Amino acid sequence: MIDARLWGKSDGLARPYPVIGHLVDSAMVCGAVWDVVLTAAQRRCIAEALGIDLPQARRVVMFWAGLHDLGKIMPQFQDLAVRERPAHCGFLREAAYAHDRVNDSRVKKVRHEYATHRVLPQLLAQLGYPVSGGRTAKLLLAQVAQILGGHHGRYSEGIEPQDLRDPLIGLPELGAGAWTDQRREHVAALYEVLERPAIPGCGALPVHTATVIAGVVIVSDWIASQQHVIEQQQKAVDAHPDFGSSIALRAHARSAERMAPGLVEDAGLGRATFGGGAFRDMFPGITSPYPLQLSVEAGLTGVVDGPGILLVTAPTGDGKTETALYAASLMGAACGTSGLFFALPTQATANQMYGRLVRFAEKNLLESAQLTLLHGAADLYAPYAELADDMAHGGVDPRVLSDHEAGGDQGRQISVEASRWLRKRGRGILAPLAVGTIDQALMGVLPLKRNALRHLGLSGKTVVIDEAHAYDAYTHALLLRLLEWLGALRVPVVLLSATLTGETARGMVRAYLSGADANAGAREVPAPSYPGWLFASAHSDRVIEPVEPLRSERERDLEVNVRHVTHTYEPTVKDGRLASLLNVLDDVATGGGCAAVICTTVAEAQQTYDALRAHYRSRYGGDDYVGWDDRSEEDRGREDSHAGPRLRLLHARFPARRRAEITAEAERWFGRTDKPEVRRPAGARGAVLVATQVIEQSLDLDFDLVVSDLAPMAMLLQRAGRVWRHADPAPTRPEWSKGPRLVVLAPVGKDRGLSVPTSWGDVYAHSLLRRTLELLERRNGASLAVPGDVQELVDAVYDPEFASAAPEELMEQDLRRMADDMARRALAGMVALPAPRMVRSLHALTTSDADEELVRTRLGVEAVQVLPVFENEAGRWLDEECSVRLPESGRGLKGRFTTAEVRALLGYVAPLAHGPWRAECGPANVPPAVWRDEPRLARLVLLPHRVTGGAGRGAVLGETRITCDRELGLIIHRDGR
Repeated sequence: MIDARLWGKSDGLARPYPVIGHLVDSAMVCGAVWDVVLTAAQRRCIAEALGIDLPQARRVVMFWAGLHDLGKIMPQFQDLAVRERPAHCGFLREAAYAHDRVNDSRVKKVRHEYATHRVLPQLLAQLGYPVSGGRTAKLLLAQVAQILGGHHGRYSEGIEPQDLRDPLIGLPELGAGAWTDQRREHVAALYEVLERPAIPGCGALPVHTATVIAGVVIVSDWIASQQHVIEQQQKAVDAHPDFGSSIALRAHARSAERMAPGLVEDAGLGRATFGGGAFRDMFPGITSPYPLQLSVEAGLTGVVDGPGILLVTAPTGDGKTETALYAASLMGAACGTSGLFFALPTQATANQMYGRLVRFAEKNLLESAQLTLLHGAADLYAPYAELADDMAHGGVDPRVLSDHEAGGDQGRQISVEASRWLRKRGRGILAPLAVGTIDQALMGVLPLKRNALRHLGLSGKTVVIDEAHAYDAYTHALLLRLLEWLGALRVPVVLLSATLTGETARGMVRAYLSGADANAGAREVPAPSYPGWLFASAHSDRVIEPVEPLRSERERDLEVNVRHVTHTYEPTVKDGRLASLLNVLDDVATGGGCAAVICTTVAEAQQTYDALRAHYRSRYGGDDYVGWDDRSEEDRGREDSHAGPRLRLLHARFPARRRAEITAEAERWFGRTDKPEVRRPAGARGAVLVATQVIEQSLDLDFDLVVSDLAPMAMLLQRAGRVWRHADPAPTRPEWSKGPRLVVLAPVGKDRGLSVPTSWGDVYAHSLLRRTLELLERRNGASLAVPGDVQELVDAVYDPEFASAAPEELMEQDLRRMADDMARRALAGMVALPAPRMVRSLHALTTSDADEELVRTRLGVEAVQVLPVFENEAGRWLDEECSVRLPESGRGLKGRFTTAEVRALLGYVAPLAHGPWRAECGPANVPPAVWRDEPRLARLVLLPHRVTGGAGRGAVLGETRITCDRELGLIIHRDGR
């Protein structure tokens, strides 16, 4: 007989909730998760692996999910409630429970999930689960024990043969006698409630299948453990004085079963189903699709019959994003996937894609499906976070449209707003639709706690990976491992790139195929055409490519000018960096138009901006052309056309709100002219944006001229995508701009050979810079055909047979680059999960103790979040004007900060590379004590600026002075002066 006094939940409840109640609830919720969340292909995969039919497979997984908290039936766990609820827990002093327990100093601390792991194999064996077939690691019951013992996120090591005979031999703390009897009774009771699920006769499941089931168990437990769910089910317990009897448990199960679908829906889980149709149907605003888009539509429609990987290579501006969304919906429909995850390289690109995905979903979803934004600062991105604020205050969901006409159902409202449940940490990947940084997926191949949730979240979706070329050797190696896992999970994948070498592209496709089939990794994959695409099937040898070579509507001849410059900012030095820049920009200064100057480092961008500002001030006089001002459009229209070009500076080392202001201004000046807010400079007065690599990916900007420091070929071509970018509608060009033009400033020494400035550090591999420069010089000023010459140039930079003018220097530099790449790949191999087929135990998947917020999916100098603080006699302020006071506490309960307050405060924060200055920080750099309750504020480093005479002197830390300047951002002076 079940003892319903054994409790499973207690916190926040008027009285403890029985273990058996929670086991039944979790099982019933799991049934709804199986029905609503898992795709038909996932359910079929599990059933086939178990060797049973679908209905039985459903009940087996429900049974396992229900057993996850069986380990709570042990003395240590039950004793937790004795102090707070002595009246309820008096039964523990009864002889049956008090006699068979360990009560001496040798008692080990045993977590309840580990107790589940230890007791379950013997109990499953008693039900009839096979106990033979080789090592215990190959037994299904041992794997199920790991799955359920890992429901708090970390898999335990495997079991030993004696655990099958008697788990108490090495762990008497589990409790013998009545404790053992009750565990057996609970298993038997749940087994009967679920109408005796089938006993699978198979061995251990494929690891990728096991991790999906583990994710289902965790989600089912979380949903069933919500306080309002337990309080509702407590009423069912109270309605049966004999709770624990078979009749009462069946009634309880029926109550939970009725609730479960609604609970899963309320959590925001489910599927995203797109209407489908032709490309023009899904993108009615695109009246003339690009050839790439039409080619993918013609090549894949009616042909894709299962999972596979689609690689799309094309220049920037050829419509790759829309191509990916269309292909993802088509591939998803063919595979029966339940949603979409769009992965991007940076938070900025993810934020931008969030809006585009919202618009795409609202137009094409057949029914509402929730959409999450996934990165470390998602709740600080206003378009996403403010909706959560509205929900928290009972506001109406504003993300609802009423113009959807799919399937003739006019007036249907489509919502994509993410629920509060999904917005909690670690859950967003489970949403049917998600967009985020690639790190959110890469963490699924690191041995982190609860990575089963990432496997579950990705496994039912189509995954799009944008900017697949944008990573170093370390992150690229993790990406290859991710592709292996996605292949094993039979996830359709779309890869997008503008500048990917042919061999790298083939390697990514092979990684995916090897995950899908161990023998498929050796399949011959053709080199991708450029522009072009290829689709490789995961379950056959089929490779689909365009029937005819693709033509880009953005075909153009790019003029590339290489200028050798010495690294000096003296305007009188003819071949100095500043003199060369001024010469190149003279057309903008005298004839108007828009130009971008892209620098290698923030410091160099600041120095360049400062030097240009000083020159134009001297030449034209006045300050009205300087900086980002607040003048009205009318005032700007009356500006003197001979005042010189306006200067703009943009980089990552501005405080967040200031960077957002500058970015928005840049988009208004240099964005698409079909947007009503865009006003490009007209007439003789031009504009120059001095920037770093931040404008390469996340911003849709168009310039008449781009000037760039020397960079690897792929990056130069990416930057060239910002010159004469928009053709429809085409902006008005100045007379001097006859076509797209890229000017490359190549740093040279006294011998006129390449001399990389020490200030650049190791931003780029010197061998790639040398190879790029020599390739460009060999062209003797000949224009570069885009896209015709792109793939050849990108591949040529990595050609092992590259004939250099300085072979010995290049060989030395190549060896350093290759050694660095090898070290990075080796490090990735050390930290990443094994390939799916190499995993022998689930324990290997969660061996790291690292916090997922601190895990490195990319290598580089760690950024410290700093907050400039301006001090005067009246106190501490967030702005140099001393108008916004530094809040010592929040307005919430006990001085806590609300999410909105945190978001506002972090708007004044800027990232700064970790360095010697960090060790010099002291009490003055520590945030107020109350801030420690908010993790994102507690980690900030304050930079006090003493304000005198209307200006703030920067923070001095050892030999470093850090100053926050409105126009320049954070300025670093290494001598502390």
